[in-house]
Amino acid sequence: MKALFFLYEGYVDWEISPLSYMLNISDVDIHTTALSDEVTHQGNFTVKPDLKMEACEPADYDILIIPGGEPAPFDQDERVLNLIKSFDKQGRKIAAICGGPAFLAAADVLRERKFSTSIDDNPQYAHYFNENFMSEKDVTVCENLITAEGNAYIEFSIAVGKALEIFEDREDELETVLFFKNQLRG
Repeated sequence: MKALFFLYEGYVDWEISPLSYMLNISDVDIHTTALSDEVTHQGNFTVKPDLKMEACEPADYDILIIPGGEPAPFDQDERVLNLIKSFDKQGRKIAAICGGPAFLAAADVLRERKFSTSIDDNPQYAHYFNENFMSEKDVTVCENLITAEGNAYIEFSIAVGKALEIFEDREDELETVLFFKNQLRG
């Protein structure tokens, strides 16, 4: 199984850190892509993506993951929008958290699908979203899309893990939740 993380300047690293950890320990092959040779996330670390955006082939991946952050001006870049559209057209899973769903809206893949986001009330992005399809849930799974509010990063990680079937059973899933919620002591 393979996952592709789209990283962009200023992305919120902690919203995807638990997910990348879960995927890594589940032997999911993780790749990263960006629009530039390096990006700096909100934690102020500079990251070198594995692949240039143009080298990404959606058929090679099971899921595209988009972290939160400030989408502009990257939400207007045709390379990003085309990558998202290609994943959606092929029915591949796409997961986006916090500001990440703005990319899905900009690529017109949300259409009339339920979604969750934390950026809908920002006037810069409000025109992207159809409030009739905004979910009241922290995490929304609709067809091949998994979207979440930024504060639901553990729930988002679990939803992606379930969609990719990385948990052995319900007990494994619950144990993972308890671990990340600092409830598992031992």
